[in-house]
Amino acid sequence: MLDSNSETLRRVLKADLYLASFGSSCWSAQVSNAFNGLQGSAMFKQKMLRATQVPMQKFICDLRFRLSKVWREANFSCPRAVNKKAVSYHKWCGSSESGPRGSPFSIPSYLYKDLDKHVLRNFSRFTLRAHHLRVESCKWHGGSSICDKCECGEVQDEKHVLFFCKCVEECELRMRYRDLFEGMFKTLRVFAPSSSEFIPFLACHHSITDFEINEFLNQNSYRLLKFVSDLVSIFDTG
Repeated sequence: MLDSNSETLRRVLKADLYLASFGSSCWSAQVSNAFNGLQGSAMFKQKMLRATQVPMQKFICDLRFRLSKVWREANFSCPRAVNKKAVSYHKWCGSSESGPRGSPFSIPSYLYKDLDKHVLRNFSRFTLRAHHLRVESCKWHGGSSICDKCECGEVQDEKHVLFFCKCVEECELRMRYRDLFEGMFKTLRVFAPSSSEFIPFLACHHSITDFEINEFLNQNSYRLLKFVSDLVSIFDTG
C-alpha cells in the first residue's frame, strides 16, 4: 500500500495509522495488536505506525517461531500424562522439525501417496486423534478411557491399539500385516513355543518408547497406511 500509485489509497492508509493512536477499531490498530507475542513486536509496530516497510524476512521468521510454540512445549510432555492432541501428534505421529530456526514444516509424505481417499482420510484421523478410540470418545460421551476390548486395563489410545490390545479383531489384523510388526515384536519370540511363531501383541510389561512409535508410524509403507485405516474402521463400527 505504501508503494501504491493511488494518492487516495496512501492518504487513507495514513489516516488509519493516525486513528490507531485513539482506538482499537481501525485496521492499523488491529494489525498492530497482531504483532503481540513476536520477538520483534516493538520494532514491527513502530515501523508500521511510522508508515515504513516492515522487514518481511525477519517478520516471517518471528511468526513461524511463534506458531511453533505449541510443538516446543510438546517436546517436554508425555502423551499419556498430558491428554492433548498436539502432544500425541508431535511425539507419536509428526515428523520432527529440522533445519534452521524459522524453517517451514514439511507436508506429511503419506499425503502424496496414490491410495484410496478413504485410506488417507482414516490415517489422518488416526494421527490427528479424530477417531473413536476411548481416549478421545470419552470426552464426548463421558465414561472411562480404559480399553473395553481387552483385559489389559490400559488407556485405549493410539499406542495401546497399535501394539498392546489383545482383542481378537486387532490380533487378526496384526497377523494380516505381520511384516510391519515382526522386527518390533521379535523379543517376544523368546517365549514362543516355536521360533517361527508370531505373537500379535506386546505384553503389558514390554516397554516401547515415543521415538519407536514415531518411527513405526512414519514408515514409507503403503501397507502401514492400509493397516492403520483398517484399525480405525474397527473402532468406527464399535
